Amino acid sequence: MPRCEFSRKVRAEIILRATNTAGIVTCEGCGLVLGKKPFEVDHTLPEALRDHTRRAPLTAADGKLLGKACCHAPKTADDIRRIRKADRQRDKFTRAMKPKSSLSNSRLKKRMDGTVVDRQTGETLR
Repeated sequence: MPRCEFSRKVRAEIILRATNTAGIVTCEGCGLVLGKKPFEVDHTLPEALRDHTRRAPLTAADGKLLGKACCHAPKTADDIRRIRKADRQRDKFTRAMKPKSSLSNSRLKKRMDGTVVDRQTGETLR
């Protein structure tokens, strides 16, 4: 699916919403006065997690104005983490990802001191 971007009109609505009566732009995440500092109009829900079956156009409610230094960078890092988790869950559900092998499926158990024990008999092997 191609990424859905905000139209110029919607971006203008979001920027206008974040501008106070004195004409000063503030971050909608933390309320920091941005002034001339860089900002970004960001998706409230990450585009990769959005339901693409409903192809409704983006509105001003779907985005918010965030300062790049104060809120946008941490939110983007969190969004990436959430997207990767959703990808792993989808792959596990569709069996596209091979399950990891673990020692819990094995008869052998490795202890903290490095010794290996047979789970069934309790016998120390190494």
